[in-house]
Order: sequence, then structure tokens, then C-alpha cells
Amino acid sequence: MRLGISLWPQGVTWDELCAASVRADASGFDSIWSYDHFVALGTAQTAPVLDGWTVISALAALTSHARLGVLVTGVTHRNPAVLAKMAATVDHVSKGRAVLGLGAAWNESEHRAYGIEFPPAADRLDRLDEACTVIRSLFQDNTTTFAGGHYSLDAAVLWPKPVQAHLPILIGGSGERRTLRLVARHADLWNAFGTPDVVTHKLAVLDEHCRAVGRNPSTIEVTVNVGVIVRDSTAAVQDRLDQLGEVADFPDYAASNCPYGTPDQVAERLAEYARVGVSEVIVMMPTPYDHETIDRLATEVRSRLERLLQ
Repeated sequence: MRLGISLWPQGVTWDELCAASVRADASGFDSIWSYDHFVALGTAQTAPVLDGWTVISALAALTSHARLGVLVTGVTHRNPAVLAKMAATVDHVSKGRAVLGLGAAWNESEHRAYGIEFPPAADRLDRLDEACTVIRSLFQDNTTTFAGGHYSLDAAVLWPKPVQAHLPILIGGSGERRTLRLVARHADLWNAFGTPDVVTHKLAVLDEHCRAVGRNPSTIEVTVNVGVIVRDSTAAVQDRLDQLGEVADFPDYAASNCPYGTPDQVAERLAEYARVGVSEVIVMMPTPYDHETIDRLATEVRSRLERLLQ
């Protein structure tokens, strides 16, 4: 099982974020992620927030091992052709380590604050469908002409192409009727959150959609967002939860199966995800960054996890 880390770019300076990312890359984390929000999550909206795409563009030049992506880019935030150009550029800067994360967007308040249209969910999912089609064509084809309900391209070109022959698209979300069908149609990776039981149920739904569109579900990698705390005592775990405050109640962080505790306890919890088909756990890391957890995941927990999964 791979280990990734999502270093939230809120309430942090660039020097702090850069140092944590370079350290995670050197420690062997398989992926490093930012997020695509304009205001802070789960805390006061006046907390400083760095732009996720700008962050991973800079990290692409400062790291050498981990895949890099935004978890996930709101489809409403940018024209998909412009986004494809951004992703291809990050792929060149990183020498082929970019992952394009996409989602239907959900934070209505920041859309309103920034003057970005926030259509109904069905409309946003239609846009996600079209965006995936447009982006894949721009990555692969010499020219792209597309006339959809939301986007229109006329002999558009994207040069240079990504370094990767097939730059992966990740779709985040768990809606069973529409989102997982879009995963079946377009995604190379699916990003989920929830307990292993929840992921197991969603995977069964995804398998049905894959059969309906003629896709082998084994061609879709499964990632899951998990909040992790590595400590040697219950009291120390609680200290970290208290430090996080209301962020610890944020769904992507709190909806896991609580892999909190000693390296043995955390490794066993993470192994439960691998056993239900998850290929990568992405550790959600709000600020202040938990350097003890980051370091112990890369060493003590990873080695235990590998032994459990042999």
C-alpha cells in the first residue's frame, strides 16, 4: 500500500509548507497533495490560505520522488482547457509526477464570496463529465474540437503534451448515482473517504458502473483520505485532537476508522483499507503540522504495514 500526505495550505507560511513537503518527499511518501480552496476549512475564514495549484507547481521543482496533485480541483473554478494546460506544465516541472485531481466542487460560500457561479449539483456533475472529456482529448490529441452544454473548444491545441504518456485523472467524491459513474467512465484513480465498510460498499457500486460502461474496475486505483495520529498514549492522541479543534470534526478528517494511537494500532487500521482494495492512503494533515506523525508514518508505521500485508 502506498502512503500519501495532504498538507493543507492554510494557517501556514510558505517556508513551513515547503519544509514539510521536502521532508515528506525525502522520507519516501508516495504522493503529496494540496487543496483547491480559497478560504480556510473548519476554522476561522480569516486564516491565511495559499493557492493549491501554485503550491504544487513550486513543489514540483523542489521534490524528486512523490506524485503531486490537488485534492481535488473544483470543476467550477477554472476552464478545463486552461486547467489541462496547468496540469501539463506541472508534469513537465515535476518530470512526470503530476496527477490531475477533479471534483464537482461543494463549498457554496466560497463560490459566492469570490463571485464564482455555483450551479445545482446535477449541473456541476455535467460539467465534470465534459471537463474530463475535454482534458483527456487535449492531453492525447493534436487538436480538440468540442461542443458541449457547458464548454466549447474550436481546434484547441495543447503543446507540449504532458511528460507522462497518460497523465492520470483522479476523481474525488462518493455519490453513487452520478459521481461513481463518472469515475467508471473517466478516472484512473478514485478518491474516497470513510471507514473500510463504507469504502467496500462504494466499491461494489463502482464495480456495477464499470460493468455498465464496459470498464475493468481493476484499472481504477483506489485512494482514501484518512486522519492519522501516531502517539504512544491515549492522552497524547487527545492532546493532538485538542490542538486541531474544530478541524478534527471536518468530514474528510473525521470520517475514517480512527487510525489513532501507537504505530502497531495505526498500521492495523491502515491495513484494513488495503484488505478491502485501497491502494493508497492519503493522510490528511491540517495545521499545525504533526511532524511526529509524519516521521513515524514514514518509518515505524510503514514497516509494520508492509509486514501485515505480506
